[in-house]
Amino acid sequence: MSKHVTIRLDEEFHRQLKRRAEEQGTTVTALITEAARRELDPERQRFLAAAAEFNTPENWAYVQERFGPAK
Repeated sequence: MSKHVTIRLDEEFHRQLKRRAEEQGTTVTALITEAARRELDPERQRFLAAAAEFNTPENWAYVQERFGPAK
């Protein structure tokens, strides 16, 4: 069973969502639903904490040396 939810978006944001959905071959509803699912993922905070811990100048230098600069 699914529930119907109404949200208000300004016109420009809606255009951006619609464009992104079209690029991905999906709907605005599916795009918003996936973003909400990611936000509620119990592993998200653990991942973000690990990424923040990894993001040091020393580690970044290694990544750039090993894999090249970000494009």
